[in-house]
Amino acid sequence: MLKTLQGWWRREEGHQQLPELTLAITKLMVGMMSMDGKIDAEEHAEIVKVLGEHFNLSAEESDKLIEQAQDTERTDLRIENVVKQIVDNYKVDERAAILAKLWRVAMADGDIAFLEEQYINRISGLIGVPACSLAELKEKQERLYPDLNQSNRYTNNPVVD
Repeated sequence: MLKTLQGWWRREEGHQQLPELTLAITKLMVGMMSMDGKIDAEEHAEIVKVLGEHFNLSAEESDKLIEQAQDTERTDLRIENVVKQIVDNYKVDERAAILAKLWRVAMADGDIAFLEEQYINRISGLIGVPACSLAELKEKQERLYPDLNQSNRYTNNPVVD
């Protein structure tokens, strides 16, 4: 009860409430998963796999975290709070590794959509990963998926279509 009251007090004073690191990273991956307008089982499974590898979470724990990350009512999951949490707690090379995980989620369904490409570019800029590092990690990740369909990467731009 006291913690709840303290939380309200801090929010009223203008303090930003930040998500836990695991939730912040999960939020970015969930954002990538939904970027192409559909939630694929392959992308969901890749997030579960990444959370298991990176945070040693079970599939059940990962699913709960994904569900929390999809909650649009949570103010701590606003992009500015997620970005701040990641920038404050990770070095640039660690942030680049997070982008590699996002790229894995995007490629899990075997297709790269225009908006997925734009999402990772935008997140890269927000978390301070240089463009040259982003280009290197994309190239490295794409080599892991030789059958990747990239036809929608540049042609299905919803802004142009």
